[in-house]
Amino acid sequence: MPLTISGAEGTFQWMKKKEDEMPIQVEPVKLQPILGMQPGLYLTIIYLVILLVVVFLVGVLPGILNSGKRVTFTSEVDPVVVHVDGTYVGSTPVTAFIEPGIHEAVFSHDGVGETIVSFETGHPVFFTWLFPRSQDVAASSFIDDDIQLSDYLHSMYDQVIAWSAVTDFSESYQRPPLFQQVARTVASLAYAEDQSIVQDFFLQSLNHMTSRTMVDDFTKALEMLPDVHIGEKAASILHLFDGEPTEKAGLQAKVGHVDYSRTALEIPLGSVAPITGFSYGETEFTMGRSVEHTYPGVQEMGMATVSGPFSIAALETSEYLWAQFIAHNPYWAKGNSEQLMADGMVDGNYLAGVYPTTSIVSTQPIRNVSWHAAQAFVSWLSELTGTQVFLPDQGQWELAAMSVDGKPYQNGTVATVDSKGPSAMLGGLWEFTSDPYVPLGRVSGIPVAWESDRTDIVIKGGSHLNDGSEIERATVGVVTRQTCAETIGFRIAWSR
Repeated sequence: MPLTISGAEGTFQWMKKKEDEMPIQVEPVKLQPILGMQPGLYLTIIYLVILLVVVFLVGVLPGILNSGKRVTFTSEVDPVVVHVDGTYVGSTPVTAFIEPGIHEAVFSHDGVGETIVSFETGHPVFFTWLFPRSQDVAASSFIDDDIQLSDYLHSMYDQVIAWSAVTDFSESYQRPPLFQQVARTVASLAYAEDQSIVQDFFLQSLNHMTSRTMVDDFTKALEMLPDVHIGEKAASILHLFDGEPTEKAGLQAKVGHVDYSRTALEIPLGSVAPITGFSYGETEFTMGRSVEHTYPGVQEMGMATVSGPFSIAALETSEYLWAQFIAHNPYWAKGNSEQLMADGMVDGNYLAGVYPTTSIVSTQPIRNVSWHAAQAFVSWLSELTGTQVFLPDQGQWELAAMSVDGKPYQNGTVATVDSKGPSAMLGGLWEFTSDPYVPLGRVSGIPVAWESDRTDIVIKGGSHLNDGSEIERATVGVVTRQTCAETIGFRIAWSR
């Protein structure tokens, strides 16, 4: 219909096109048959093929490319190390992905024994990523007699000692339940085990309790072994970690007159002067001090001690005497430090900043040497002099320190010899003793019957870098046997 608009400038007319009056013609699309198949059939086939391809790519191909099972390895001996086909897997209980086929798993514990288990892993392929297939491989106990049991318990005792140095545990750093592992292993033994060996293990381990975590593990283990009894000693140890001391422990050390006389150890090397020392006769005294009945204070608790006759050097061992030692024992030379570290004798600080030489008579005390090195030194000096030379134990060291109680704290590294007894017993350098560190040895009343090279070593006396007001004769320092430090040296003792 025409549309007319009138205005001052004229009249205009538009024609509106009515689209609805102009129909659109659409030709229908018709699928043609393919190979004689109607569209409905071949479309169904296409959809089915696509579905099968998707199922194959998602549900089958991952299994073909990475087939196998998650295998969990367990053992009646706990813990053990597992190797599958010669490859390390971990410590039981441990789960690892194992490829299809026939395999050999070797379960072993620290040279005590081993057992071999052959197993076959299948070849699952369907939806392995969504539903992982699992399998269990268990090993029976390879502990068949009391000798193997003893070896296993001593190995676990080494672990107890090693872990006793750690007292701060968290969700990310957890202590293994060593005592419960022992209990499970012992409970699984097929033969009539010697319960006295098991009881000795738990009694000796009591000496190395250092945290509530260890105590809780210990208690749960004993609940699993009703035939093992340790009596009232366990209760007294548990009380140490309650955090609320109720009494004092140990005797109060008393300073009394200690007799000593000047002596010397002759060194048959021509250029080396005799080592000045002081001799002490058999003496009864109190080692340590009165402390609160809680950990860690009890490691310094006072106890009655009897020291037999001995002599001790007036000064710490010098750089010059150490130079003589390594000149006769090149294994301990500074240039061999890499081998020494590989052998576990020292750490990376061995003789750092120290250059011993026989060309200069240095009176500086030797430092940055380990306890192992100090032990090698006294063995060499014993053979050289024909006298039994050794590192003093805690009692001998404290007796010598008690005899010079009036001497000031040594704030430097170089001391001088005088007639008033050993110098720099407090201050100078921390000094190695011959005693392994047994945290609760003084309070437990349990004699140390099991030896271990995993125990740390007691050092005494403080160094020139310590605050002298915080160091006493009773102060117990602790280091590993490999530790080398600028603030640690040693002085020798010998038989009178």
